[in-house]
Amino acid sequence: MLRPNAFAKVAGPAAIVGAVGWTLWLWPAHFLWVYPASGSLFLWFSWSGEREVKYIFLFLATAAGFILPGLSPAGSSPYLMAGAIAEVLCLWLLFYALSSAESSGKAAREQLASDEAAAAQKTRDLEDELARYRLHLDSTLARIRDKGALSAAMHDMGSAATPDQVRERLCALLGKYFPGAAVELRTGAPRDFADHWVAERKIPLLVRNSEADSRFARGLFGPDVRSLMALPLYLFGQLVGFVRASAAEPDRFKSEDLRGAELASTLAGVSMENIYLYEKVNELAIKDGLTGLYTHRAFQTRVAEEILRSARGKVPFSVIMADIDHFKSYNDTFGHQAGDTVLKAVAGTLAAGLRDIDFCARYGGEEFALIVTGAGKAQAAAVAEKIRLELEARSFNFGGKPSRVTASFGVAEFPAEGATASQLVRASDERLYRAKEGGRNRVIYE
Repeated sequence: MLRPNAFAKVAGPAAIVGAVGWTLWLWPAHFLWVYPASGSLFLWFSWSGEREVKYIFLFLATAAGFILPGLSPAGSSPYLMAGAIAEVLCLWLLFYALSSAESSGKAAREQLASDEAAAAQKTRDLEDELARYRLHLDSTLARIRDKGALSAAMHDMGSAATPDQVRERLCALLGKYFPGAAVELRTGAPRDFADHWVAERKIPLLVRNSEADSRFARGLFGPDVRSLMALPLYLFGQLVGFVRASAAEPDRFKSEDLRGAELASTLAGVSMENIYLYEKVNELAIKDGLTGLYTHRAFQTRVAEEILRSARGKVPFSVIMADIDHFKSYNDTFGHQAGDTVLKAVAGTLAAGLRDIDFCARYGGEEFALIVTGAGKAQAAAVAEKIRLELEARSFNFGGKPSRVTASFGVAEFPAEGATASQLVRASDERLYRAKEGGRNRVIYE
């Protein structure tokens, strides 16, 4: 509601009082008709909002209502006095009605203001809650995207074919999620204090601010390192290295960063374990468990490859079949453990007598098969003779009894003496049989 200014607050009631008083002075006989106009004062005060002054005017108007009948020219009469009292009561009723209306209006306005304030506060609370929800939604979506990318990166790391690829992808993954940080994968023994700390406690290390971390002396990790993460890298339960991430600014890494890096490091270790196990399984499939030489199956595959290679290059190669002489006697005389020792010793001598490009396999039992790449049977026979002499020179001692080992060899050449793998093996095997029949411990290639 509009309020009058300070001048109007004074001028208004003064004008009303002046007008009523002037009228009474001019027509005092008409007191009962003029006096009720004093009620306009209370209408003015109700409009102007004045509270204190209206009580003064109420008192003055009441006093005037009892005094003016005695001053009237008509004199004091019961009729005039009763009229004055009635008019005073009416003024009081008007005053009461206006005051009640004003109080009710004020209470309604205060209630409305309170409701508006509550509604405004509720609106602000809802806006704050909406802002927090949007922030949480954005954060959640960002985490979902990050986790999706992290999952894809980890899947990519898990599909690596070699340990070197795992290391490269681990460093790339950590470098992507910690841009600007120095990421490193160290293998081998601990190199500095952080590595030793992790190796001794077997737990990851997180340094948020090296200048404020009471556990370590300032500058311990280097002048340019304020934030640091160091994690152990395990392979089959053994500590084989460390994953490091460092930054020049403080508080670069948080606890959730450490958990993510630990998860990535664990996955890298598992991926490398899987690669090693896969290679081991493949190796066991083509390697003999006792001697470490290739198996009969691997020999057949290699012969087929050599035939194709030799046919394209028109370069011969030779197959050597070797058999340990009187091997059964070692098992019968000294036991199977002695026989296994002889087999491993002969296998080692055969493998040592060949070049890296050649091939040696355990064909079965005490029989071995050798492939000499790019050599005719005369050259291959020379290789076999050298191996034979080395075996003949070796001595064994089983249960205090000295013993020696010899072997017989048969050599065949591709393509002169066999165009297929079976023909080559048959030709060299026949010459091995002739070496056995001829007294053993010899090489036959004709």
